[in-house]
Amino acid sequence: MVERSVILPRWVYLGGGEVRTGAAVVVEGDRIAQVLPADQAEGIDARRIELTDKVLLPGLVNMHTHAGAGPVGRAVSEDYELPTGMPFYVPLSRLWRHAYREELREQFRAVIEWDVLGMMRTGTTTILNHASTDIEGYLHIAERVGVRTFAGPTIPLDVTARLGQLSGGREDRKQTTSEEVQLAELEELERMFGEWDGAAGGRITMVLGPAAVHTDEFSVLAGVGVAAKRLDCLVTTHLCQAPSELAATQERFGTTPLRVLQRAELANERLIAAHGTYLPDEDRRLAADTGITIVHCASRKAKEAVISPSVSFQDSGISIALGTDGFNCDMVEELKFAAMLGKIAVARSHRPTAAEVLDLATSRAASILRRPDLGVIKEGARADLIGVAVTDPSIAPALDVVQSLVYYGNGRDVQFEMVDGRVLIQDGTFLDVDLDGVRARAEAALTSIWESAIDAGVIAEVLPSINRTRPLA
Repeated sequence: MVERSVILPRWVYLGGGEVRTGAAVVVEGDRIAQVLPADQAEGIDARRIELTDKVLLPGLVNMHTHAGAGPVGRAVSEDYELPTGMPFYVPLSRLWRHAYREELREQFRAVIEWDVLGMMRTGTTTILNHASTDIEGYLHIAERVGVRTFAGPTIPLDVTARLGQLSGGREDRKQTTSEEVQLAELEELERMFGEWDGAAGGRITMVLGPAAVHTDEFSVLAGVGVAAKRLDCLVTTHLCQAPSELAATQERFGTTPLRVLQRAELANERLIAAHGTYLPDEDRRLAADTGITIVHCASRKAKEAVISPSVSFQDSGISIALGTDGFNCDMVEELKFAAMLGKIAVARSHRPTAAEVLDLATSRAASILRRPDLGVIKEGARADLIGVAVTDPSIAPALDVVQSLVYYGNGRDVQFEMVDGRVLIQDGTFLDVDLDGVRARAEAALTSIWESAIDAGVIAEVLPSINRTRPLA
């Protein structure tokens, strides 16, 4: 028998800034069956979910992250004095490599799960995970905890080969991954499609994930292009996220990263490219015409004292989505960063609006993922929903609930979450997860990783910027 629920929020967000009160949302199985006036739902035989003083939204879509990387690297190098143009991740790459060691794999899965739960607890129902490590472990976690995901491992997987490493205050890129290893990783990823694509009742969708033009062999990029056509799948990568990427690409290929992707037949509507911060002006038309999407990770770029040109990209006709890029797992906070930094970038208080950034994280993201049944509250859509409380003194009362949420809310205001019609969070509490147990295992793993990394000198250059905790003498 199909389970039926009637959700009764104070407000329902229907997209495009449109908010309704006095509405009920009827869910049957994994779908939204009706959106109707609340008084017309009174006679429906169903479980009733009262979301008093909450706004019901489509679940948020995080279009770029690396599950597990954030908890390891958070609050480590935020105050480190980066040399001009150095990406924020360079001082952390050796720490990640230390954490991703094979002998720590089982312990590290608690860190990955903790990160996934952090995203869910703060409103994300769909995660696009460009996995930096242990894709099998991540997929098993996603299957168990109930989140929807699009996922695939980075190629190459070796984190210092992808990111470079800090050496004497400079970016060292001497370490590389061979073409043979990269092609083998691509072959293994294609094998995983048969095992995982469409798993968990369709909640898991596999994607291809070359790391970036300047780290991947061209044969691998071209192979991804061929495989993407054959599998009819999405591709995620990094694009123009640092000046060093453009310089390395120019040296290797004599052109820009996007034009290399075009040569590899990857510059098309399947491509979801993180950052794009330093996309050359002459490539904007190409980005718009080919239909690629650039994922704006506002809080992550702010850590480099950089504001990505997301609003001007949209003005150029480029498709845009939002992601956290690992460090910040809170997509509600990411909405605020995207809106506020976007205004600073264009020096206009009215662009982008709260509704525009909210739509980027819901209906627009769903369209990019080729899933029109996600990111909307309407009949026939998947029942991926969140309820956000508008009760705290910092956010309530609300004249405009959309602006209140985006500018004054945060992920801890999320009190309800449903994916595929299954309630995962009620009253701010996970229903089927031992959160205390996961936290204890994740904390034990991270404490061991950090302490051994410090002892081994892995983050010696960053250590002076960290406020160390010591016993009071």
